Amino acid sequence: MNDQLIKGRLEDLNIAVQYVVATNTVSEAIRRQNCDPAGAHVLARGMITALMAAAPLGGDERINVRWSYAGQLQTLLVDAGADGTVRGLINPAQLSDVESVDDLYGDTGEIRVVRSRGGTVLASGTIQPCFMDVVDDMAAFQCLSDQIETSAAAVIAFSDDPERPVHVARGIMLQALPSCNLDTFQVIRDRLSHPHVRELLEQIDETDQKADDLLRSLLETSEVNCAWSHTSSPCFRCTCGPEKMASAVRCLSYADRVDIVQKEEPVQVQCHFCNQRYTLSIEDCIAAWNQKEA
Repeated sequence: MNDQLIKGRLEDLNIAVQYVVATNTVSEAIRRQNCDPAGAHVLARGMITALMAAAPLGGDERINVRWSYAGQLQTLLVDAGADGTVRGLINPAQLSDVESVDDLYGDTGEIRVVRSRGGTVLASGTIQPCFMDVVDDMAAFQCLSDQIETSAAAVIAFSDDPERPVHVARGIMLQALPSCNLDTFQVIRDRLSHPHVRELLEQIDETDQKADDLLRSLLETSEVNCAWSHTSSPCFRCTCGPEKMASAVRCLSYADRVDIVQKEEPVQVQCHFCNQRYTLSIEDCIAAWNQKEA
């Protein structure tokens, strides 16, 4: 099953649709984060949601979504682009000891979303979570902060293969466009939680008609007038590199810098997103420090 991210518009209803299959992409992130099943489930749902939210953006725009909760799930951070590239970080990655949803999320938190282009911030916003669920809380952000009525669903099914831990990771997002009848939109939104819709999302097979099948179920009609456009093929991609790791050592205190020079040992820096480890020599560190001073 190839990963895909497509967007469309229900012309008769003025509703935007984003549909994503990201099985391989989230499997890669789960392996790199060394998640247990509970952590993997949360991370995958967050990545799917961010990919769908990024799909309508301009080609070189990105969103950075940070979910912070007071429960045992402390932070989920996902960076996604309109081109389908995405990376995610969850802390902690081991959550199987959590006994309830209340323990997982706690009773408060914060959702922060930053939209950027080429490293320049275009917009940002923050809300308190309403539902204590990463998918529903992101939809709530778009309703409250972006003023776009939004509803989304994401389903994850696991396998017993550690190299490919996810059988299917699929999601759909609906957004009310101007002139959309909000009463009609609410009816369709309510159907997202119907068992038969969930069953369609959970099916392992993928066909060219899967997205249309979902819409037929949501609209309860055999005729779907949706203008689809292929957006991208999602993939895990980290933006780390030697230059960014050099910027990390520039944040060290003067005492830490002296300690590094006196030990005369290379510095190991690890990216928290992809777990790639970089080695910086003493000369690399000194060059980075001098660059900051310049």
